Amino acid sequence: MEKSVTMGNYSPGEGVLRRLDPRTKLYSLILYVVLTLIQGHPLALGLSTALFIVAWGTSGCSLTSIVKSARSVLIMLLIAELFSLIWVPVETVLLTFWKICLVSLMSVVFSKTTEPRELLDGLRAGFPIGEGGAMSVAIAFDFLPQLGREMERLKIAAASRGAIYDEGNPLQRAGAMISLLIPLFRSTLRHAGNLADAMDMRGYNAGQKRTRIEPLKYTRNDRIAAILLLIFTVCMLCIRIFM
Repeated sequence: MEKSVTMGNYSPGEGVLRRLDPRTKLYSLILYVVLTLIQGHPLALGLSTALFIVAWGTSGCSLTSIVKSARSVLIMLLIAELFSLIWVPVETVLLTFWKICLVSLMSVVFSKTTEPRELLDGLRAGFPIGEGGAMSVAIAFDFLPQLGREMERLKIAAASRGAIYDEGNPLQRAGAMISLLIPLFRSTLRHAGNLADAMDMRGYNAGQKRTRIEPLKYTRNDRIAAILLLIFTVCMLCIRIFM
């Protein structure tokens, strides 16, 4: 039942990327997304692709699982780009598709190698946001795989009643999926209400300062990652300025 709609779901495993400090991964992801999206030169996107390959190679995740996790986003992106061919040149469409694919796949790598607890700790320590804001982001990030599982359950229940979602062209399939949005929205509100009640029962207070048994600290791997990211940033800015 829990198929490929698992974007945001942590995947246990081994890899150098998993052992990085969560602050390093957050800073790297934000910088990677910004530098990739502002570029339009093929050489710059080639560098972004190379960095994604490095991240994937050190993540301990299979490329198949990464692509499957981002499959729904990539399909919607492909449909949107095909429509944009009516007004936009082919080269621009291909570059845009390339950029957003890289950003989506890198985000999946980040989500698969970072536990929600590590994400929360990284937000607390690495950004000037309060406890409530960090918790809200961590919960929203953790909700993505739950929504995917709920969507699969709703789809199977509707199919058992005679609904057909796997026939027709992509537009017809997308139209058939709209009927699942209302029950999915209702289920999401129910999950959010249950989570809020559970946190209230445990006495959660967003204004209270949290402590850690194992404080975050940068290691040799974090310094190597920072050097690699610095080289990537300099190269991307030089391409942006001089090309």
